[in-house]
Amino acid sequence: MGGNRPGPRLFGSLASLFLAVVSLLGEGNHPVELGARRELMLDDALFETIRDLEFRQHSPRDAEMILDLDAPWEGRKYHGFTVCGYPVVLQDGSRFRLYYASYLGLRFEPRDPETQFTCYAESSDGVTWTRVRLGRVEFEGSTDNNILLKGRASHNFAPFIDTRPGVPASERYKAVGGNPEAYVFASADGLEWRKLKEDPILDGEEPAFDRHGAIRWGMDPSRRRAILDSLNVSFWDPGNDQYVLFFRAYLPCLSRDGKRRLPETRSVMRATSRDFLNWENIEPIEYGEPRREWRHSLYTSGLKPYPRAPHLILGFPLRTAPRKPFHGTSYGLSETAFMYSRDTRNFVLVDEPFLRPGRDPGNWSKHGNLMAWGMLQTAPDELSFYYLQHDHQPDTFIRRGVLRVDGFRSLHGGGYPGGTAITHPLVFQGTRLEVNAATGAGGGIRIAILDAATKRPVPGYEFSKEFYGDEIQHFVEYGEGRNLAPLSGKPIRLRFEMYEADLYSLKFH
Repeated sequence: MGGNRPGPRLFGSLASLFLAVVSLLGEGNHPVELGARRELMLDDALFETIRDLEFRQHSPRDAEMILDLDAPWEGRKYHGFTVCGYPVVLQDGSRFRLYYASYLGLRFEPRDPETQFTCYAESSDGVTWTRVRLGRVEFEGSTDNNILLKGRASHNFAPFIDTRPGVPASERYKAVGGNPEAYVFASADGLEWRKLKEDPILDGEEPAFDRHGAIRWGMDPSRRRAILDSLNVSFWDPGNDQYVLFFRAYLPCLSRDGKRRLPETRSVMRATSRDFLNWENIEPIEYGEPRREWRHSLYTSGLKPYPRAPHLILGFPLRTAPRKPFHGTSYGLSETAFMYSRDTRNFVLVDEPFLRPGRDPGNWSKHGNLMAWGMLQTAPDELSFYYLQHDHQPDTFIRRGVLRVDGFRSLHGGGYPGGTAITHPLVFQGTRLEVNAATGAGGGIRIAILDAATKRPVPGYEFSKEFYGDEIQHFVEYGEGRNLAPLSGKPIRLRFEMYEADLYSLKFH
């Protein structure tokens, strides 16, 4: 392989890349059983050779402010700045939901951990959001507010819709919350919540934490374990028939240059469960290289299956650097990174930021641009992200950002004649090939179908009609009225020729 292939650090390491490929291809030289699954152009796991093409990362475009965090229970009235964070967004039918935390009591002297809130807002389009007056929790003598829950678990309450087959209607929503102990909750409608068990599912005393070197606060053996003080997230993993939980822990690491051992950095661990009540397999996630300060210092993980390709676990972690912020009341500087996995254990963490602090000095802060857990498809061609702006400042708010559907990364061809890519052997199901792609006015993409063994073009499918334009869903054409039915279920390869073009995803129908 030659040309402009990305270096190994882009994929964490060659070992991490190998694990990703094995996860996709299986063992041996068996063809990729692609079926009708959508594949994103995250890396070269689908390809055997790539010449004079490269993978590019893309970032959301800032859109409008969706919520000014100025309510009295959100902090400004008492502290002079907002004390909100950890937003969560999800879709249930035609309704979009937003949950977020207020840490009001943690800023009182003395601290009052019980005076923390889970707040709630709704939207019908993902653009215009309204605080829902719930009438549930009293604040300043009134229940005319959007406070859904109150207490310690509200520090990082993280709801999700449980997609496990056969889940009872009363437990359709699940959540994890709590710091420094994690508790599990259930709900039928996302509003009325109950604890599923009184005991925590994790409390830091499990032997696995000693085995993996997770520290206690202040390196003091008499204190609690330094875990769970972040937005800890869970979901049903159908590929492994289990729930998976990703949570914060402080673990040993190397220095930024890899030359010194350091006692700790913020990192991500995982645990699994068959029933959401009993958890096991507590271990750090793997990057294919040793943890290093700066690169692997992750404040959150933001991991979740991508709805259009749920076998891919995508995350938008807040990566924190030990630098003095320009604004805000907490130490550290942050950016949003991008990470992904095909098995929930082995991850690729991309060096290049997904969302930089940007031109606004107010976002050069500890939680600057902290991304909500989850994304929403708010138009046929549009994904919406939601992130905190001006963290711990007098004017903190949540902004919406917009990204092309599937547009996290792309396989990119430069100026003419561009380059080529040939896949591993594939077995697909369907009659048509769909691509999400964009070209310049003078650019183009052509796709040949090759015999898997000889790599020679299959007669009649030597080259597709050249695509030029910008479409989320373009169906590739092979001759007059010719579809792919004769090749469905048989091993083939795809050969791409691209110039002045970006390919974001492909899928057979």
